[in-house]
Amino acid sequence: MCSEGDLNGAIERLKTTPRDAQNAAVWNTMISECLSAERYQLSYELFVDMKRRGFSPNSITFSTMLSGISLIKDWSKYSKQLQNAHSLYEYYQKHVGSVKYHEPDNSKELSLQPLVAYIQILGDAGEYHKIFDVYFAMDQEGPLAPDRFVFTAMFKAISSRQKRLVTGEETSTRNDAASDAKHVWMQMEKVMQKNPGFQLDPGLIATAIRALTRGGPNDQSFAFIIIHDQLGLSKPGEETPRRLSNNLNSWTLDAALQLCNTMQKHRLTVHFLRQVMEKINWDKVWMRYLIDSSHIHKLLRAYAGLASLGSLNESTEALEALEWSLQNDAIYSLPKLTPTAQSYHLALMTCCRSADWPTAVRVYELMTGIEAGQFELGKSVPPTVKNRSKGKNLPTDVETASFLLRTALATNNITHIRHAMWLADFVRVDALLSDEKTAAFYRSKLASTLMEAMKRLQEAEGLTREQEKTWGSYRALAREVLKSTKGSPKPGVEEERLGNMRTLVNMDNYVAFEMASRSTKARTQ
Repeated sequence: MCSEGDLNGAIERLKTTPRDAQNAAVWNTMISECLSAERYQLSYELFVDMKRRGFSPNSITFSTMLSGISLIKDWSKYSKQLQNAHSLYEYYQKHVGSVKYHEPDNSKELSLQPLVAYIQILGDAGEYHKIFDVYFAMDQEGPLAPDRFVFTAMFKAISSRQKRLVTGEETSTRNDAASDAKHVWMQMEKVMQKNPGFQLDPGLIATAIRALTRGGPNDQSFAFIIIHDQLGLSKPGEETPRRLSNNLNSWTLDAALQLCNTMQKHRLTVHFLRQVMEKINWDKVWMRYLIDSSHIHKLLRAYAGLASLGSLNESTEALEALEWSLQNDAIYSLPKLTPTAQSYHLALMTCCRSADWPTAVRVYELMTGIEAGQFELGKSVPPTVKNRSKGKNLPTDVETASFLLRTALATNNITHIRHAMWLADFVRVDALLSDEKTAAFYRSKLASTLMEAMKRLQEAEGLTREQEKTWGSYRALAREVLKSTKGSPKPGVEEERLGNMRTLVNMDNYVAFEMASRSTKARTQ
């Protein structure tokens, strides 16, 4: 009946079934069906009716109820269900107290799953302080001591709180949330000392690092200690472990790299990922999946940040990262390692900031399969396109074209500008400019750089009559695009700049001072 959508009929059948044919498992199943259908209030009414009829809820009942309710995301529309969740928690506490008194060895009923779900509910509903009330009400030893799932739920709730605090007025509150993450980690270390069976797992570590990443410099510095101790990644000058930690996987590595980029420690992003790259044993299948395109993406973002500071050779290293990904994908069939369009865009951004046209051409060839290096001065023969497997030749979009022209202009080399215009002509730059579905910022950038490129070529008497005629139409179209896209917002990745060295040094000095102050206080207490 439930499979046919007749919940009310199924419930009526259950209620009229002889009592000796009913049990807690049957009621739990009916409650689960209601939750699957998002009939939250009905499921709670069944829970109440179940008790009224003399069937005692068990740990599965509470797990089913709270896990089902935890699927609610917009709690502003479900205030009644939030009250029900609080009531279920109180009932669960009484249930656990009864089990501990009457059946202390009944491990099945001493479950933490209801608490994990309840903590998730509190986090999603924004009732963060109650999370710590739940935690401090828990045993610190034994089967009901907090486990890795409880702590993971707490870190996720803290991260959820930080995502909500985005205005400048809430900066102090956001930092408090990160300090909560640090406090939770320290509490977890105490629990681990009392419970030898407690084991960290990569999911917990990654969630903790992400929660600390959104805090202040001192909290982020604490995250680096976790990265060193639990993941085995060392900073320059520190002793490097011979083997990778068992806790280092795709999740934890991603969290570590995100921390580095958030703190604008882009050289550390490069250093950490190179450590992992050098230690991968490709003969071990599981190690092949340590690095994927998301990690390469963060590496390329770091190179782009370093290039904005004037660092040398970043464009070459960005190209090598792409080639490394493509090579290992081809050898070991790792589709998740295949660079995405965004990865290529970051590499092209690095080339643009480094004014490195030859490397930009090579990146473009890897991205599109277009033999862009076939350009010959004075000839208008179009380039050939490599016939590669499906999905390997990515299309040239407005963002790609804008980066190519911007890079050529940055070199201030007329030959490179001619080369860029030759490619722009081949990929139908007029069609790219006319596509209003693409990002307005990059259409505007492409239009302005196209006009600047033609101006430079005209000044150098570098346009033939045919080019003047064809590209003249581009100029008119570019003017229209500039008018229609005026004031378009700049993407976040374009605004990112690595802070100047004084800013970074001041941040490091601040962290060192805070650490020293805390150490002094600890010794004097």
